[in-house]
Amino acid sequence: MAEGLFGASSFGGNASETQNTSQARRTKLYPYDSTAMQLIEPYGESVINNLTKAKLWEAVSKGNHKAQYHSHLCAPTSDQWHIGAGISLTAAALVAAVKHFKSDNVKALIKDELYAKIEEEVNVMLPVFETLNLGKGSQDQRDTGTLRQAKRAKMSTPKPDVTEPQVIKAAQEFHAWLSKEQSPFQSFLFITAASNTFFTGHVAELVARAAVSEKPMRVEDFVTAMKARLHKPPESQPAGAASSATGLFES
Repeated sequence: MAEGLFGASSFGGNASETQNTSQARRTKLYPYDSTAMQLIEPYGESVINNLTKAKLWEAVSKGNHKAQYHSHLCAPTSDQWHIGAGISLTAAALVAAVKHFKSDNVKALIKDELYAKIEEEVNVMLPVFETLNLGKGSQDQRDTGTLRQAKRAKMSTPKPDVTEPQVIKAAQEFHAWLSKEQSPFQSFLFITAASNTFFTGHVAELVARAAVSEKPMRVEDFVTAMKARLHKPPESQPAGAASSATGLFES
């Protein structure tokens, strides 16, 4: 306990050790560190469908200069808690996907025989996903006044505790499902993901609609802006010095 006082390092730690610590990549992942966020292309198509599983895993495991990896599934085997978090978050994403698959709109879009094939698989796997989704549940109040608050608001309700035998059984079934090369629900996710274009296209047109109604922007404003876009913007003036003696010598 007295090592901090009598040890070799001074208060605040050795300078080189402090530098190494600051440069160490973190294992705590924020939403923007996730693979989905890293691969999303807001104004085009994601490259996700062009990657083999080997290339995808290599990229996810490599991380970046801040995060050690882009999924907790990449954590070393000595860190089973974080690997479990990766499995749980994967299940959470699939629970959300199943919820929207079961909507009337999706059912109306898909041929009955194809929907039935996907639904059969979903009905088997949803309890597995829900068991492994060991999330914190929902927030009681949804403040959508900011994008940050809107993202933090959870759509699911608090889930009851599960037993260890239930989790073990679900983990085994989830692994077996993931080991399949393809399945109806996996194919559905691939098709509807559309290289992220449906989501980003939807967001883009909603923001544009909001600009029309809330800014508001008239058709004349659209025309003026696009005419300006056809030409190079005026070159900005070079930045002046922060201070000068001009004010002293001016008459």
